[in-house]
Amino acid sequence: MLNVNRVTLLGHVGRDPEFHSHAGGDRAARFSLATTERWKSRDGEAQERTEWHRIIVFGGAVGVVERLVRKGTAVLVEGRLTVREYTDRKDVSRQATEIIVAGPQGMVNVLAPAAGCAPEAPAATSKATSPDARPSDWA
Repeated sequence: MLNVNRVTLLGHVGRDPEFHSHAGGDRAARFSLATTERWKSRDGEAQERTEWHRIIVFGGAVGVVERLVRKGTAVLVEGRLTVREYTDRKDVSRQATEIIVAGPQGMVNVLAPAAGCAPEAPAATSKATSPDARPSDWA
């Protein structure tokens, strides 16, 4: 039986990306992505709900994120969903749900670069050598 773990999100970056290097010299980028759902209630009032997603990027797409992604950038992200368990600084066990953009199926398409970003080609596909690796300081 086939299994598929694929997430596609279209939204806006909530803060400037963070970049880290880890063992082997591989680089990774991390940023938050907001997706907003809008609808009208039965009373005709406009409603909206924003969901925040943690995006972790490995491989070739890190360079695209570095050049083109800033707070407010509209992006289309494709990756896989993971749930990671960790212990925070207060020794409390927590879970983090993340979208991992890595390998041939992960990509970051920049739809509308934020002001001040280089006007380059807007799409890239990431290829990571270690998509499961995470810098240890990302809790």
